[in-house]
Amino acid sequence: MSFRLTGILALAVAILGLLIAFWDRDDDTAQARLERARRAFRFDPARVDRLLIDSGDLSIECRLEGREWRLIQPLAARADPIAIERLLGALQELPRGDILLPPRRGENFYAPYGLDVPRATLAIVSGASTNRIFIGRRTPLGDGVYVRQSDQAGLARLDPSLLDLLPASAAALRDRSLLSGTPAGIDRLDIRTPSGYLQLARSDNNGWRLFQPFTARADSAAVAALVENLLGCSVVQFVQDAVADLSPYGLDSQSAVTAVLNTDSGDGSQMLSFGDPLPNDPSLVYARLQAENSVYAVPQDVRQALLLKPDDLRDRRLPGLDPDSIRDLRIEAAETALEFRQTDDDGWEILSPLRAPGDADAIRDLLRTWNDMRLTSFENPADAPAEPTWTRTVRIEPRNPKAPPVVLRLAPLPDDTNACHVAIEGDSSFAVAAPPSLLDFPLDPLPYRSREILSIPADDVDRIRIVDNTRTIEADRDPDTGQWVPAAPWIDGLLAVLAPLRAETILPADRTPDDEEFAQPYLTVTLGLRGQSGIAATLQVGPETEPGGPRLAAVRGHDFVFTLPAWTVEALAPPAEEPK
Repeated sequence: MSFRLTGILALAVAILGLLIAFWDRDDDTAQARLERARRAFRFDPARVDRLLIDSGDLSIECRLEGREWRLIQPLAARADPIAIERLLGALQELPRGDILLPPRRGENFYAPYGLDVPRATLAIVSGASTNRIFIGRRTPLGDGVYVRQSDQAGLARLDPSLLDLLPASAAALRDRSLLSGTPAGIDRLDIRTPSGYLQLARSDNNGWRLFQPFTARADSAAVAALVENLLGCSVVQFVQDAVADLSPYGLDSQSAVTAVLNTDSGDGSQMLSFGDPLPNDPSLVYARLQAENSVYAVPQDVRQALLLKPDDLRDRRLPGLDPDSIRDLRIEAAETALEFRQTDDDGWEILSPLRAPGDADAIRDLLRTWNDMRLTSFENPADAPAEPTWTRTVRIEPRNPKAPPVVLRLAPLPDDTNACHVAIEGDSSFAVAAPPSLLDFPLDPLPYRSREILSIPADDVDRIRIVDNTRTIEADRDPDTGQWVPAAPWIDGLLAVLAPLRAETILPADRTPDDEEFAQPYLTVTLGLRGQSGIAATLQVGPETEPGGPRLAAVRGHDFVFTLPAWTVEALAPPAEEPK
């Protein structure tokens, strides 16, 4: 019985939910009807493809061609889509006002309302449908304006703000933007000035390169600012249309400045030319867009920004030195080579002149000092008295397999120890750079070798044997309990030092372990490793390098010597009171 009651209640809840949803939907529909009813004009701005405005002597026609609005009358020009959308949106939102039915007396009963010869007519065309709106005179009190639509016999009294929506001239609906696109979409920039020609294009790594008047890396931030400045250039004043002779505006003379933008979408190029300043306003210059016979006034600052020397756009940084982007780095000088490689886990290793783990922090610090170098001047090889004597070569292989390697050659400056010559492969000129960090640093691998000698997790150690001059101490881990036998509290401190064991210094590669130094070691620590029968790690600690200071040390089987600080040695040695 309870199951039947539960089912009936569930069915009732479902029916109630459907009724609520239906009422909500009906309420929404009624709300939408009320919203439409309160509006003076019924049309969908998104479906409008033509707009005609007649007001006195002004006749304007705008037409949507593809996705672009264009002015057709009184001149052929680009229309401002935002201005048109704003006008249509404001018309659609205009409240309806009072509806009036004029008395049918005389031949023209709309004359008292100024609708026999309207002050303005709007035609809003959506496909085959045309909504024609006639605007008459103001009401006697000036608080409204009479309006009639061609498909209705009656008329309405609307808010006088309708008159403010009517453009005063065709210029109000003209597009004031000149160049289209986004900075990221521009892949080439050509600039022609009275002093010469510059050509820039994006490189494979999305940076910028100069190709005229020479090949070189460009300052991507400076080029991006130029492109953004050009794309933001807009018309301040419409000067003249249907211009045949451009000479009065300085747009066909040697003083003109021209910028050409190419997009990566294959849409072709856009060319904008800048001429002379306006006589009555030097802050503006004449401008003309390619394929248009109109002359505009635009800010002088945009033209001035293009009047730069090629060297102003050079990238003053050395390429390829971002630590995160490097896979291999090799520095060669005569017969010496120092080579690093970055691992997939962001660590570093030394490949030459020895193979060893690298100190990631030390290598990154080195790269950061190179990033402080700046190219201060440039020399054309053809104009140089002699080719520099290149003494060092740096080759950088990027992590990105598609990116080309970066090759730098360096040479000292005869008269300046605070700078050096740098040649970047692919650039047509070489440069002077300061400070000479890449040329000066020694190709010694030891400062960049990892000081982590051993890294043995405490749980991997199952046997310890320590020998000093007077005693031998052994301890084994109980396989069942994991406890040390015999129990020794100091073992935990010893194992902590070994995970990892870090050297204070590493001695040069030619400094191999000396049999005499370790014939009677100060301390020998042998670790048996769990799960690796017969395999052990043995650390030998030798004499002090200075009284009370670090001690020499070596790991059996490794061919290098290092030093351990006194506190590490103390942690490795058992307390004096331990039994022999």
